[in-house]
This record gives sequence, structure tokens and C-alpha cells, in this order.
Amino acid sequence: MTHALNRRSFLKTASGLVIAPALGLDALSAHAAAACPNVVVGTWGGDYLNLLEQNIGKPIIEAAGGKVTYDSAGQVERMTKLRAEKASRRGSLDVACLADLDMYDINRSGILEAVDAKVVPNLVNALEALRRPYSIPHIFSAMVIVYNPEKLGTKPDSFTAALDSKLKGRVGFSDILYNFNVVSSSLAAGHKDGDMAGGVQFLRELRKTQQPKVYPSNEAVASALKSGDIWFTCMWKARALQWKKAGVPIDYVVPKEGAVPVTFEAAVPKNSQSKLCGFNYLNAMLDPRAQIGFAETMGYAPTVTNANLPPSLQESVGFTRAELDRMVKLDYARFTADKPALLDFWNKEFKVGL
Repeated sequence: MTHALNRRSFLKTASGLVIAPALGLDALSAHAAAACPNVVVGTWGGDYLNLLEQNIGKPIIEAAGGKVTYDSAGQVERMTKLRAEKASRRGSLDVACLADLDMYDINRSGILEAVDAKVVPNLVNALEALRRPYSIPHIFSAMVIVYNPEKLGTKPDSFTAALDSKLKGRVGFSDILYNFNVVSSSLAAGHKDGDMAGGVQFLRELRKTQQPKVYPSNEAVASALKSGDIWFTCMWKARALQWKKAGVPIDYVVPKEGAVPVTFEAAVPKNSQSKLCGFNYLNAMLDPRAQIGFAETMGYAPTVTNANLPPSLQESVGFTRAELDRMVKLDYARFTADKPALLDFWNKEFKVGL
């Protein structure tokens, strides 16, 4: 289900594979704004929507004479809308934002337009390993070990540290990340070939010896870390950065066995009422200015090679070459097929009585 990402593959651009049109970004934005004065973006609400407006809507789209309308909802609701409108000639969204696995699932339904670098010229700067033929990678992070340095004393370098006897009763998990918890456990068990049996066995041993705790949300995990109820978990690095900035007593490390990246993506539905505006918005999402803005405020790493973050920001939100070497990439087809069985194990065996 996973394979190691080669550093060269991860870092190089695709400038030799596609040719951007002569029309520059500013001219493209102005042309799209003139052709379609409004783009409808389906997205999450809250901070993400606010940052889209702050870093993309106002400084790029509106500055070129365009307008953005946001259709905010939960991810499941957005996926339901896309599927329900598939047969309609006129969809309600020009841009759909989804996490990578869900975007893959939506694309399997034949809903998304192929992404063409001729109308998304900034795509030539996107990290090759994060590209999909049906979407653009907006921001990304990866699953890391998050721990309380005061309680542990020594810095853990592997998720196998969760089995340390001094962590009995102090290991916690986010319920909504059940499938990624199994993946992290599988990596710790030495499995990078897609065999989830190793992760299931690891979690069975952890449950037996450590009395772990399961929390209903990522935010609940943060509260447990802050209170000292738990000292150890696995979580997206971007979340850990936000928590540390908010005063939660934690640090984080990319495990030596590797980490799974998560990418938040955007795509244009085939029945968009203005595909030109949709692709123009995708292009703006990859603009270095927007990428830097999200890195500064949300802690997610840029997905383009020309963002040029300040060294201190790159050190905190980015990943070293060695860490990129250890990253793994999910086989989305197999992972999606495995999800029901993983959820069944998680709900009916691992969580019971915890």
C-alpha cells in the first residue's frame, strides 16, 4: 500500500514535462476575471475559508477584478453534493476542495475535469510526487510523533516507543484518524508493502499492555496533551505546530520508519459553470504568495518549489531532505478498499472498553 518517495522525484519540478503558455499569471487572472466575474469555491469553513479569502480571494482574485463566492460545508456534505449534481449540466461549484483520499474517491466517480497546465501555469512548480491528473496540491503535511518532552525525557525516534512501559496509560489516539493510526502502526511494525496486518497486530499489543486512550477529535487530543492526560500520540505535523504555538507542552519528530503525507487538494468539476474561473482559482492557490501565507498561519508546507520560505519558517513547517526520503506514499486504491476492514477492527476491537 505504500512505497518510499525518492528525494529527487519529490523535489524536482515538472518544467521539462509541460510547457506553460506565454500568457503570464497576472494576464491570466485578469482574463479570467473579465470572462467570469465570480468563482464558486466549495470548501471547509472556519480558519481555512478565512485564509483562502485572506491569501487568495482578496490579494489575487479580487485584485484582478474578480469575485469569489464560498460554499462552505463539511467534507462529507461537499462530496454528497458533487455526486448528487453529477448528472446536472450546470453544477453549483467551480472549485471543490477535499483531502487527498476523498478527492481520489470523487475522481473515481468521473466527476472531475483533468488539470491542464496550459490553464494552470503554476502547476509547473508543484512537487511532482504530490500531483494528480485530476487536482492540484494546495498544502501538505505528514503524520509525525507528537510527545511531551518533559515527561519522556528522551526524544523518541520511532512510533515503537508507544510500547515503552513508562507510557502505560499515556498514549492517545484521535478517533477520526483511525486508518492513519493503523498505517503508522504498520510502519512501526516494519511493513511498507501495504500489509496492514502488521499494524493491526501492533495495535493489539499496544491495547493489551498500554491501556491507550481514544479521543473523539484532534482537538480533544490537544486538550489531553495540554492537561497531561496523555504524553504521546501520532498527528499531522501542521496540527502539532499549531498546538505548540498555542502553548501545549509538546514537541514532534518524523519517525525513522517513515511518515505518511496528507495533501489538501482542489479540483474543477466537469459541470462547473465556469471552468476558466475554476482553473484560474487553482492557479492562484499555487501562487507563492498564497503558499507562504498558509505556511505562516496554518503550519502546512508549500506544495510548490518556488515559495522560498524564510529559513526559520522552512525549518518549522517544512521537511528536511532526510525526512522526505523517509516519506511514504499511499496506494490510494488499496487504502480505500481496506478502509471498511480497518474501521471494523478499530470500532469493534481496538476501541471497545477504552
